[in-house]
Amino acid sequence: MKHLLRQLAKSPGYTALALGALALGIGANTVLFSAINTLFLRPLAYPQPDRLVRVFSSFAEKGLEQTAVSWPRYTAFRDQAEAFSALAAQSFTGFTLTGRGDPEQVQARRVTASFFTVLGVKPLLGRAFTVAEDNPGGGNVAVLNHGYWQKRFGGDPAIIGQTLNLDGRVTTIVGVLPPLGSPFDQNQVWVPRPQEQEGLPQELIDRGSGYLNVIGRLKPGVTAAQAADQLRVVHSRYSQAFSDKVDAKCGLSVISLQEDVVGNSRPMFMMLLAAVGCVLLVACFNVANLLLARFAARRKEIAIRSALGASRRRIVVQFLGESVFLAVVAGAIGVLLAIWGLDLLARAGADFIPRANELHLDVRVLAFAGALSLLTGLLLGVFPAIQASRTDPNESLKDATRGSTGGRHAGVFRSTLFVLEIALSLVVLVCAALLIDSFRRLQHVDPGFRAENLTVFNLALPEGQYPTTERQGIFFEQALEKIRAIPGVTLASASNGLPIVGGGARSPAAVMGQALPPMQERAIVARTTTHPGYFATLGVKIKQGRDFTARDRTDKPNVVIINESFAQRLFHGANPVGRSLITGIASIPREIVGVVADYRGVSLSEPPTDQMYYPSLQLDGQFLTVVVQSPRPTASLRAELNQAVHSLDAGLPLGDIQPFTQQLADAIADRRLVMLMLGAFALLSLILAGMGIYSVIAYGVAQRTQEFGIRLALGAQPHEVVAMVVREGLKLALIGLGVGLLIAFFLTRLIQSLLFEVNATDPIVFILVAAFLAVIAALACYLPARRATKVDPMTALRAE
Repeated sequence: MKHLLRQLAKSPGYTALALGALALGIGANTVLFSAINTLFLRPLAYPQPDRLVRVFSSFAEKGLEQTAVSWPRYTAFRDQAEAFSALAAQSFTGFTLTGRGDPEQVQARRVTASFFTVLGVKPLLGRAFTVAEDNPGGGNVAVLNHGYWQKRFGGDPAIIGQTLNLDGRVTTIVGVLPPLGSPFDQNQVWVPRPQEQEGLPQELIDRGSGYLNVIGRLKPGVTAAQAADQLRVVHSRYSQAFSDKVDAKCGLSVISLQEDVVGNSRPMFMMLLAAVGCVLLVACFNVANLLLARFAARRKEIAIRSALGASRRRIVVQFLGESVFLAVVAGAIGVLLAIWGLDLLARAGADFIPRANELHLDVRVLAFAGALSLLTGLLLGVFPAIQASRTDPNESLKDATRGSTGGRHAGVFRSTLFVLEIALSLVVLVCAALLIDSFRRLQHVDPGFRAENLTVFNLALPEGQYPTTERQGIFFEQALEKIRAIPGVTLASASNGLPIVGGGARSPAAVMGQALPPMQERAIVARTTTHPGYFATLGVKIKQGRDFTARDRTDKPNVVIINESFAQRLFHGANPVGRSLITGIASIPREIVGVVADYRGVSLSEPPTDQMYYPSLQLDGQFLTVVVQSPRPTASLRAELNQAVHSLDAGLPLGDIQPFTQQLADAIADRRLVMLMLGAFALLSLILAGMGIYSVIAYGVAQRTQEFGIRLALGAQPHEVVAMVVREGLKLALIGLGVGLLIAFFLTRLIQSLLFEVNATDPIVFILVAAFLAVIAALACYLPARRATKVDPMTALRAE
């Protein structure tokens, strides 16, 4: 060990470069493996999580693969399916909490009494819901999530029996849960009876409207596929008994809860892992070349040790020990870097990376880092160790004064590493360039609406105080009038859903006056409820007809506005204004009063879809997002917006007041993070490749000092020597670029789904990246080549 440390201390530059390159590569791989371990390998934090599944409805013919389940269908599954030891339903809701300081919007879920049994969770304090509380009239009770209990109530152990005022209803706290894992850790309050969903009329619930998330715990030995087959049998009986239900003809699917939590993030992380694997390989090739250079420089030392009796085994162990030691130390540094990197990743991806709050180094990740370090060290040291063990002492001592480069095989191996380093760097750079170009296009796509100078916030009206659509409409009219009176505010309106950000609902629709298809065969269309002036506030043009007005109330004829795409699909270019649609599960006729321009409503990367708009003065006016147009910064409006709302109702909390542009940026934050991570890996790969090219060429120049001196002595010009060195380096670089382009051509197709308006094999991107890397390679060759011209010919001749 002392000898090893002395050898490394003699070459501090080599040691620092090798440690730095390997530490960055191992650290980055550890971060990515930790994320993959958390998402795909580590079980959810519940008892026997492999038995937890999620049940979905599906309307495949309408492109809806995983949708919510209706209450009637859930009860049929619950009562008849024997594949489950327990089945539960939950729905999302929200309440206004008053009477405990400032009013607050509370994130809540309604769940059946079986919910906590399915999860295998027992309350930390108090109890869960009873079967009696599952039934209508069962009483207003609540269970608190652990995090909310700690943050809002200071972890008060005497909280059981205390009351909360939720939407004006006195609700008794009966339990506190232990810390939950994904996907339920962010909820705040749990209440019973999902069949009493806020904002959803009982008629729609009874007709089979889907709004429930259904989870189940499989019986031991039962698979998700077997459970799905059994549920299909139950559904066939359900559809025969209730053929009038909206979901009588829909399909279903059963997947593991862990798969549901992970969602579609697998391709993204697999791509990042492949990219960071390439970075580690580039680092390894870099260090391998350095080790070969050290072997060549130490051939005389090895020859002397062999001549003095050192065995081949001892020499092999010495070289393997040096590489393994370097890799293990680099691995330890990499683990420290990974701790910092995981914290950064968890904070950056808190809102869209599944289980981000669970990211940490566990035993499996540490074992991975250790094994990766050890394997890296062994692979790095194998070839130099073999070369050293085959050293002929006599030949080495003869060649020692002639600047031997370590043998033909070593030279070929170094050239191969050089080529592979360039090739892998190009692959990572091409992937990064494609994603950067894709993200740039996404940022500059025309969404069809104007997001600048818009401030948004949510308002939820308690049902107890605002029980009717008429009362709700009056409040929003008065609130918007006060908001428009704020200096600098030009327009203000409200909607139950904003484009890209989310909200709204879906409803069946068909043209009145034509043959009316059965409910299950009607088009399912995105539906948004809006207040008068909404389209003007967002800068969306009304192409035909009119906007909603204050006259479109509950005592007037029902009206609807549709977008251009839906109008074209239904009426094929004819004027739809004045025609009527049969809408919703209740088959309500609504007159079309306007047609608005299309805009991207689901995401910036997806084209506009069919869309209907209902007036909030006629329907769904309880939970709305207020949209305020003003050149004033959002921060300067907050106090006046609060004052405007609280002048009407001091007990209403305003949701987060944000610029709409910030919400749009958050909607593509996942793409931004992937782009930044891959960009960072590409930059690291480029730096390592540049350093590798420089070190290889510099080593070659140092070994050929006498040759260059002789050439200069015989009349060669310095620029000719520089050109020769650069030309030789670029030959290898161009081979590497060719190999890299070929690999990239096939591999980049795998990331096509992650790109927006960019072809995965875009020749312009390939050519630009290859040209850029060629320039870097030329520069890395040129710098050491200049040293060759500084050789004193007489010194070189004397040495020769």
